[in-house]
Formats: sequence, structure tokens, C-alpha cells
Amino acid sequence: MNFSQISKYHWTWLVLILAIVFIDQQSKLFVVERFNLYDRYTLTAFLDFTRLHNTGAAFSLFASDSGWQRWPLVLISAGVGATLIGWLIRNAFRATMTLNLSLALIAGGAIGNLVDRLSQGYVVDFILFHIGQWYYPAFNIADACITIGLILYLIENFRSKKQVENSAKD
Repeated sequence: MNFSQISKYHWTWLVLILAIVFIDQQSKLFVVERFNLYDRYTLTAFLDFTRLHNTGAAFSLFASDSGWQRWPLVLISAGVGATLIGWLIRNAFRATMTLNLSLALIAGGAIGNLVDRLSQGYVVDFILFHIGQWYYPAFNIADACITIGLILYLIENFRSKKQVENSAKD
């Protein structure tokens, strides 16, 4: 399939990916313009905005390392984003809307964080959820999209396996 063969249906998913990247980048820009590093603003009893720089992966895994992790994480993010976009372009018509949505969310989130890693060497995290003294690791819009996308992917995978099992019983 070449670029001119991308249909209106495919553009829906590509525009969603671009919208996720745009919203993610704009939210990070908002935080960077208004917060110094480690500043914190309480929104509710369980939700704060803060400004953190994550040089690691999810949940700040590898964040305390010396910097070797930047380029492998760039390659992983670029690979995931490109692979999922390619898959959507080739297979969106044959897949369910839930599967397409899950892959678009993951791709958009991966690319949103990729932009940060390429431009700054770290990802800006700013959403801090907590209950009492327990704190969930800070995250951003891209991370939320990746998480929601993975949950939808698992639900769709479970649902499709159930359908296969049920049709095999019939």
C-alpha cells in the first residue's frame, strides 16, 4: 500500500495518533512554562501537578542510571510507533475498532514520549496520583494513553480468544 492508497478510515487512526502527540506535547509545554522542576500544585486530595524529568522508562525504571538508557529507549519508542502505524495502515479494515483504538493510543503515547527523549533527553512527567502517603509514579498524557491502549488491547485479546473458544465448541 502506498501513501495515495490510505483511505479515510486509515486517516481516522493517523489523525488520532497526531492528536495524542499534540495534546501530550501541549500539556508538557504548559507544565514546563508554569512549573520549576519539582514544584507541586495540589488539585485534589489525591491528585497533584508536579514537574519531573524522567530519564528512564515506565515507573522511572533505569532513571538513576548514567544515561546509557536514552538511545535504547528512543529506538524502542520509534520502533513501537512505526510498527503500530504500519500495522494500522495495513490491517485497520480487518481489525475491530477496539484493537485499532488500542494500537493508536499506544502509538500516539510512544511517539509523544519519543519527541521528549529526542528533544530533551528525558520525558516530562507531571500527573501525580496519591492516597495518603502512598504515591503512584508521576506520569503524563502519553503514559496514560499507552496504559489505556494496553488495557484495551488485553481486553480485545481476551474477547477474541473467548470468541474462538466459543466457536470451536459449536
